[in-house]
Amino acid sequence: MGINMVEEKEVFITRQIKEDLENLERYVKELSMFLPLPIYTINPSGIIVDTNKAANDFTGYDEEIIIGKGIEFLFEDKKLIQKYFEQTLKNKIIKNREAILVTYDKKEIPVSISISIRKDDKDNIIGCFLAISDITEIKGFQESLEKKVEERTNDLVKAKLALTNILEDTQEAKDRIEEEQNKTRAALTSITDGLIVFDKNKRITLVNPDAEEKLKIEEKDVLNKKIEEILNFPNVNELYKAIGRKVEWTGQKYELIIDGSIKRFFNVLIVPVASGEEVVGMIIIMHDITRDKEISRMKTEFVSIAAHQLRTPLSAIKWSLHMILDGDVGKVSSEQVEFLEKAYQSNERMIILINDLLNISRIEEGRFIYNKEEHSLEKVIEDIINLSDGLSKKKKVKLIFEKPKKKLPKVKIDKEKIKLVIQNLIDNGIIYNKIGGKVTISLDYDKIFMYVIIEDTGIGISNLQYDRIFSKFFRADNAVKSDAEGTGLGLFICKNIIEAHGGKINFKSKKDKGSTFTFSLPIKS
Repeated sequence: MGINMVEEKEVFITRQIKEDLENLERYVKELSMFLPLPIYTINPSGIIVDTNKAANDFTGYDEEIIIGKGIEFLFEDKKLIQKYFEQTLKNKIIKNREAILVTYDKKEIPVSISISIRKDDKDNIIGCFLAISDITEIKGFQESLEKKVEERTNDLVKAKLALTNILEDTQEAKDRIEEEQNKTRAALTSITDGLIVFDKNKRITLVNPDAEEKLKIEEKDVLNKKIEEILNFPNVNELYKAIGRKVEWTGQKYELIIDGSIKRFFNVLIVPVASGEEVVGMIIIMHDITRDKEISRMKTEFVSIAAHQLRTPLSAIKWSLHMILDGDVGKVSSEQVEFLEKAYQSNERMIILINDLLNISRIEEGRFIYNKEEHSLEKVIEDIINLSDGLSKKKKVKLIFEKPKKKLPKVKIDKEKIKLVIQNLIDNGIIYNKIGGKVTISLDYDKIFMYVIIEDTGIGISNLQYDRIFSKFFRADNAVKSDAEGTGLGLFICKNIIEAHGGKINFKSKKDKGSTFTFSLPIKS
């Protein structure tokens, strides 16, 4: 009797446990069906044995179709899913792995999958759960983000300043800025010109090795100092005087001479460092022109020697031809006269060229102006007009001198050199004029300068060639076509003569309309 009661109790307990398990299983299934997350139940062989509503709705497959299929059935990369499943059976956790799921409608959807193993109470593997998350929006957001990052990166590449401002508070930005600074510094230190870099407060932030050598300083001794604080270095003091005792951008080129065992010459430029429209610093650039100066001196010396050597025989040829043309050595035929005159004219052009070359040599040696006296420019101009009268009549160009109505002050000049300037400008106005054209000369003055204005109605100068008009050996294109005999030295000599007198020469011109040259000379106080 007692035994039967025990058995009945065990049967009751077993039945109760079975009901509880069934209820639990039903609860789990109902919960699974209710969950919005697609979930599949997989047996140990990798076959789908159950699915929830969210999975059916997501993939488009009904239970009748999907149950009995392998776990890889739903995915594009079947080998990858099979590999994940095998790893799960070996007690490895598969969590948030990306894959492409193919729906009933053949639509490919990016998903994140997680697989967890199922075991019974005896720790036997009875299968696994497969959970799927749709990451389409995440992927879309990621792609959109990547696109925006790429676009922004391109913008940042184009605007380094913007890149610095946006990333200045991040370590990445600091690293990048430091890297760029190192590159810039490496580039500046390797430049063969001397460089001194100043910040916006005019304090030195960099001195490259070339500047250290030229100025006989070391960067560590001058960093974060203003140039006024390091004038105890003799070469720095010379530089400071050469640039006008201020570190400012003027667009001007300065010349620095440093005496030592070898005298060295430098061109000095001051250029601004700009960030947008703001000037954030200055750079002094020192370019060594010592070799150029020496080459120029040697060229000038050679030209001077060659010109002197040529002038004597050319003068002898000139007078010999003159004597023959005058009949001093016998009668010559008209045909011979024609050839002799051509030879005489060619010889004259050579003599003019030699004289121009000698003048240039004297200009470059600084010994061209040496006889300054007070003279009346009005009288000087009248003398030159008389000399140019024959050329103007030959070219059929009218010479007009608009004499001032009031008495003009005298100027202290090297008369012969100023005559050379006026003669050159008037002759150019005649030679490059049109038949029936005119050259007008006038004078004006103010409290400081006397002005000579020479205006012609000739061929003019193209504005594309304005910058070169006072250069050695330069001739405008239309001038070469009009007269092939010029040397291109006249205006260079004129400019140097006027500047040696403390004046300036400039011009305005319009092609095919004419030119006006104006030069100034200081009035003696």
